[in-house]
Amino acid sequence: MEKHEALLSDAREWIKETAQSCSAVAVLVATVVFAAAYTVPGGTDGNGFPRFLHETIFLVFTIMDIVALVSSLGSVNMFLSILTSPCEMWDFRKSLPRKLNAGFALLFFSMATTMLSFSATVLINIKLEKNKWTSTLTYAAAFFPVCIFALVQFPLYVAMKGCLRSLLRNLKKIIPRFLLNLVKKSRRKKLWDI
Repeated sequence: MEKHEALLSDAREWIKETAQSCSAVAVLVATVVFAAAYTVPGGTDGNGFPRFLHETIFLVFTIMDIVALVSSLGSVNMFLSILTSPCEMWDFRKSLPRKLNAGFALLFFSMATTMLSFSATVLINIKLEKNKWTSTLTYAAAFFPVCIFALVQFPLYVAMKGCLRSLLRNLKKIIPRFLLNLVKKSRRKKLWDI
């Protein structure tokens, strides 16, 4: 503990600054997504219902918006738990890295779904216009940020894949065997019923 005192001090400072910055971004995403939920794309009809209520793209917008809100608030919770942690030496072994990875993963997911929600909003608004060239250019412009974000964050996706595998392995240890057997039996019955 005496040898690593300087390292521990640097690690505390770094993780607190990182958690503060990421929580600020997560709160910003949550604010934008929350406001988007109450600003109905395409407007409303005379009765106050969304004009594109029965369109598939409106359903995509709604689902992506809700998922973005939930994941950004989950990310805020993870980063706040880091900020309120005492950051002792033993916390850096498992607890803080897990919280940081979960916070990063939720923040990445919230930003990706926010971009998809934005793209769905643009697609809903394009339905108001009938010009094909304008529609094609707007489609490309709407999905460009999503593609760039996905390419830039690909290394994080690869890291999340390994984290997800270890999480699933741990869940298999936690879930009782009889529940797994019930699921397997119900799957077998469904296969034979077909």
